[in-house]
Amino acid sequence: MSNQPRGASRLSAVLIALASLVAGGAIAAAAVNQVVTSSAPNDSSAVQTGPKELVEPSELINYGG
Repeated sequence: MSNQPRGASRLSAVLIALASLVAGGAIAAAAVNQVVTSSAPNDSSAVQTGPKELVEPSELINYGG
């Protein structure tokens, strides 16, 4: 064991735990902010530039064969 008194090692553990919580909370908040402010694809241009003919899903998705 180290030469630190028991109170000092407990304080170190508490400070590390608090720093981890603050850093984790900040990273989570940044991730939530990024998701909330992200833009979806422009649906109107997808309709204009998409396929001109309707295609049956069974033609594109070949289930089991």
